[in-house]
Amino acid sequence: MIGGRTRARLLAMTVVLAAGLSACGGGGSSATSATTPTGTGTSTGATAGADEGTAQRGGRLLVAMTDEPGLLNPLFTTEAAADVSRAMVVEPLFQPLADGTYEAFLAAELPTPENGGVSRDGRTVVYRLREGVTWSDGKPFTAADVVFTHRVITDPRSTAAVASAYALVRSVKALDPLTVEVKMSKPNPRYLELWDVVLPQHAIESTTVTTRSPQARLPLGTGPFVYADWKSGDQVTLTRNDAYWRDPELPNLDGITFKLTPDRQTAVSSFVNGEFDTIFYLANSDLPDVTQAAESGDPIEVVMKEGLSYGSFLWLNHSAEGDGLEPNPVLGDPAVREAIDLAIDRQSIIDQVVDGFGEQIGSYLFTGFAAHEIEPAAFDADAAKAVLDEAGWVEGDDGIRVKDGVRAELDFTTVSGNQSYKLVQQLIQQNLKDIGIDVKLRTDSLTKIFAGYQDGGILANRRYDLMMSLDGFYADPADYAHVFTSASIPTAENPNGFSYSHLRLPAFDRLVEAAGQTMDEAERRRLYGETAELFASERISLPLYATKWGWAWNEALHGVTTDAWDGQWANPDIASWNLQR
Repeated sequence: MIGGRTRARLLAMTVVLAAGLSACGGGGSSATSATTPTGTGTSTGATAGADEGTAQRGGRLLVAMTDEPGLLNPLFTTEAAADVSRAMVVEPLFQPLADGTYEAFLAAELPTPENGGVSRDGRTVVYRLREGVTWSDGKPFTAADVVFTHRVITDPRSTAAVASAYALVRSVKALDPLTVEVKMSKPNPRYLELWDVVLPQHAIESTTVTTRSPQARLPLGTGPFVYADWKSGDQVTLTRNDAYWRDPELPNLDGITFKLTPDRQTAVSSFVNGEFDTIFYLANSDLPDVTQAAESGDPIEVVMKEGLSYGSFLWLNHSAEGDGLEPNPVLGDPAVREAIDLAIDRQSIIDQVVDGFGEQIGSYLFTGFAAHEIEPAAFDADAAKAVLDEAGWVEGDDGIRVKDGVRAELDFTTVSGNQSYKLVQQLIQQNLKDIGIDVKLRTDSLTKIFAGYQDGGILANRRYDLMMSLDGFYADPADYAHVFTSASIPTAENPNGFSYSHLRLPAFDRLVEAAGQTMDEAERRRLYGETAELFASERISLPLYATKWGWAWNEALHGVTTDAWDGQWANPDIASWNLQR
């Protein structure tokens, strides 16, 4: 089944990006450039907004947050709001950069075969920890904390949500206070993804940690800030960590307040008017407003990522409802999938829904080290009709096609409550009607769509034909690719599975398994490229477009960089942010 951490991210981005377009949660794998703007306005760059002079200390940053947190430890929740903790409170062993590579952070170095950190067979990894790191309460950060974290993850009574890479971990042993030896059951090329959150052994009584545990709600960390207060429905308050290990002069800010502002338009308007210093995760739909404000002279900085962000996909259910995995009566025909691909006017969706802040994509892998470019299907309704004609789908008196008594009708489900969703649904509905396919539009709650198999989730129980959401923005595609394998399909025997497609394709399964167990990066890239080609030829799902990604902040805020994988947030440079009002 899909790893908990990746599934967590998919569901988390549903919340973060819902206002932008779709339900769940790419672009080029290039890093952001190092262009620094000379004044207010829009720019593209890793160091945009960086301080040109001496950093000032003091002041409290006020951030608009549109979604109420439930928990704030990223190890135990699927919520995007938990990213408040990343880099600010909790820190990883290895920090992912914008180009998909990693740098050592709480670790002293990247383990490699050359420095003895990775064995020749790829089954033993030695993590050497940085000396002098302390938790915010002053206790030392040691190998015992890493070992304890693994014990929590593997405790069957705990509720940690972690990446599938942890499933290959066989044992974790502290060789000394700053050295951890990890034995893998198979070669594990994703060893740098492990321990992106470490738990403080001294602050937790048992390895059984659930969502009700204090450390799941408000984690203790090694980062530049500590949690001071959380008023549910109002705000989350962080204050500076006076014992921050990196530099006694950091962080520059006295603290950060995340103010709950549920209405996104209100949050954007308030930010543009100077009431907030920035917005926690700018949605794609916010970009036109903040860009226009910056260009008109409002005192804000807007930085656009080079390349793209999350991709919008049309997920196709290849199976009929039930556990038998019988083919979907309409989408089970490859000709129908090809015709749909040709019939969708992707550029009109980009122009009308995201105001041009997007780009067509043809590959399900378009980010990270394994990005594989595939030309998007060209919009051609006549060609789509010809494909259906040749496959025996005959147009009826009402204009809807029929084959062997099966009517070409599909239901299209997405999350309720967002006008952008409705507009995309309507555009695709008209595109498919033009070629003789009847589409019924449905909406439902986020909870019902993404609920698990045993809870009657619409996605898990195949109660849909078409569904739309965002995904695909990963430095390493292993967990994401696994979503489309047979092993991820939810059934009574595998109730925790997670699949967008419900398709059994053994050739795809073999490629994903091989790519996930080879240590040779070039070979992994080649294997994932083959999965992308197979994905496209079988039309497992249909990539529509990837959105542009941007960040914005008040020009009084200095020291901001966007060269981490997630850009402005989850970025260790937050310690250097400073206000110059």
